[in-house]
Amino acid sequence: MNAAASIDEQIKRIRTKLKAAQKADRGLRVFGAKSHRYQMDPPASESEVRAFEAKYSLKLPGCYRAFVTQIGNGGPSSQGSAAGPFYGIYPLGESVDELVSDPALCLNKPAILKPGMTDQEWKDLTQRLEEAGQGTEEEYESELGRIYAGVMPLGSQGCSCIHALVLNGPYEGRVLNMDVGQKIVYAYENTFLDWYERWLDEVISGLLMQDGPSWFGYTMGGDDVHLMQVYIGAESRAQRLKALKGLGKLLTATAATCQKLLEICEDDDAEVRRCALWMLTKFAYPMARAPLHKHLMGGDDDCLAALQSLRWHAKSRVKEWLEPLRKRVPAIQAEETFRFACYLQQDAALDLGEELKPFCKHANEEIRATAIWSLGKLKPKKECVDVFIAGLDDTSPKVVHATLQALAGIRDSRLPAAYARVAERFKTEEHYVLANLKHRLKEMRPISSAWGRLRDFAASFAPSSRRAR
Repeated sequence: MNAAASIDEQIKRIRTKLKAAQKADRGLRVFGAKSHRYQMDPPASESEVRAFEAKYSLKLPGCYRAFVTQIGNGGPSSQGSAAGPFYGIYPLGESVDELVSDPALCLNKPAILKPGMTDQEWKDLTQRLEEAGQGTEEEYESELGRIYAGVMPLGSQGCSCIHALVLNGPYEGRVLNMDVGQKIVYAYENTFLDWYERWLDEVISGLLMQDGPSWFGYTMGGDDVHLMQVYIGAESRAQRLKALKGLGKLLTATAATCQKLLEICEDDDAEVRRCALWMLTKFAYPMARAPLHKHLMGGDDDCLAALQSLRWHAKSRVKEWLEPLRKRVPAIQAEETFRFACYLQQDAALDLGEELKPFCKHANEEIRATAIWSLGKLKPKKECVDVFIAGLDDTSPKVVHATLQALAGIRDSRLPAAYARVAERFKTEEHYVLANLKHRLKEMRPISSAWGRLRDFAASFAPSSRRAR
């Protein structure tokens, strides 16, 4: 079958699946569906397409050209978009200036964005953009045009995120997910039509109607059987990780997949086994108990994987882990691992107060602030007043801010003097310390000789000049 015949067959499938998607999502639960309602305006004419191509001195990829000339061009959604992922697909020629103000200068230039760019590659590519931002508008636009050459905006994902189409080069016809200034993420499909058909398949199957965020196109497509086949046959670590992360969009997995995930939890690669543990916990929590315990009691990176797995996929079972957490938390050293342990304490109303108190004197100010914030979530928390008073005297404004928030609702005869010390230290606003101090003062009554000075301090605030954060 030649390329033209293959596209024609795919166009027929898409027409059929578009009707099926509209039927499957009668309640318009899929993100953006309430805007586009699975509707499209009539296709663009050949003359309209040729006029666009002539205007920008380019030739549209055949897959996209077939869509706008045979499926539809524009519709009722945001910015006149047709039915499609997120808020849909822009009409041909509309909103092409979302990346650069004069797209005629760069749409027909060779595209330089490539799949799998590392953070360092993206930083190197965009380094001059920040420098150009200090110069003239023309210099800045020129630099944007260099980075986003050969890329045409396709539709809005909300806020400043869009999907876009690569117009030329080795990745012609592929879709990009992007946010101006942020690293691009290529969709996994090889053509625009493959990407669009996958969206319809995931609407019809119900994947995009499940609760929670559904960032279509940011992970590998397919069911768990397909993704595990990709994993097993992968020739690179990156491909293995992509296959595992692709499982995250699914609601369930087969017993065979879960058994394989259990095996992968023993992989030598820390990130690979972390992804496997996330997914196993999601699909088969009883099977995940043993690797969860092993990871929890392992190094901080493995411990983080266990904490993330529990918080994201087994929040209702966290109380089962209270005793292991009491043993493990005191030995945590990594900032992110400690943060997730504190999240679990709050989520499950665990009492880890005694385990957290020593961290209020940790050398890392982020850990100190997080520990105090977490103690402030305990019920009751009056037993922590000594710790909080020490926190008010901390050298870090961030820790003082966290302490003031943790003290919400507490009245103690020792606090006015401690608050007075804060008022003496902070003559101007820093890290919202003064705004939060004002809120704590409102909760106090004149219970000590320090009250008069604090009352005068509180009166010096404009009534609503700031708000606590």
